[in-house]
Amino acid sequence: MFYQGEPGSYSEAAILNHWPHAKAIGLPSFSEVVARLQSDESVVGLLPIENAYRGPVYEVLDLFTGASPALEIRAEVVQPVELALLARPGMELNDVRVVRSHPQALMQSRGFWQPKGWNTEPALDTAGSAREVSESDRPGVAAIASQRAGALYGLNVLASNIHDHTDNRTRFWLIAQRPVGISVSPLGLYKTSIVFDVPNVPGSLVKVLMHFSNGGLNLNKVESRPRPGVPFAFRFWIDVAGRSEQMASVVEQAVGEMEWHRVLGSGYPVLDQ
Repeated sequence: MFYQGEPGSYSEAAILNHWPHAKAIGLPSFSEVVARLQSDESVVGLLPIENAYRGPVYEVLDLFTGASPALEIRAEVVQPVELALLARPGMELNDVRVVRSHPQALMQSRGFWQPKGWNTEPALDTAGSAREVSESDRPGVAAIASQRAGALYGLNVLASNIHDHTDNRTRFWLIAQRPVGISVSPLGLYKTSIVFDVPNVPGSLVKVLMHFSNGGLNLNKVESRPRPGVPFAFRFWIDVAGRSEQMASVVEQAVGEMEWHRVLGSGYPVLDQ
């Protein structure tokens, strides 16, 4: 199962927490994960799509939207994000001058580090920042990552639970070309995700959304994105609650109002919240 990042990342933790016997393989970038999934129908990947407080991971959404239609969302999982300040042995909290981490983690812990006046440095992922700090002899540099990453790379925990919100969580999409044998949600929750374009005329988006409202289907997400190749025009992403058979006719009617669409996943199970 492929993910973006290194051992100790939250993506790897989400895999191991939900599929403890899976072989988790980290790749440097989201684009490399998507490319691997497109080239091999036998593999699966887990990619973050939205943080509860910092919003969508637009790079993943855009990459997935432009990928092969054979790729589909097969399930959704949620992973708690608990951030810690990590440093090499012998370093104290008062010694810290710079913190390294993924930009999302830096934003999610701003209330901790910003009042201290520390400088920040972005990294490709949280676990990677921990590894880089462990391999560096730069004075005053610490990482923000999981405690597991600290243990993997021989770092001490200078402060734990430094995230701004105690219920900080990220949801992930399990993506593959083929069904993965997961069809039932223990919560009884299912979603369909669609990205689409509508004509640039008044009421065009409302017409699409009214089909779901009239069909008694709840929208969990409505998001706009820049439309490729059309400056200052927008593409839309919706998540609709319900199983495939509940919404087949509604989706068919809604698609008739769209200029272009792609169903990213249909009736996929939500495994936890």
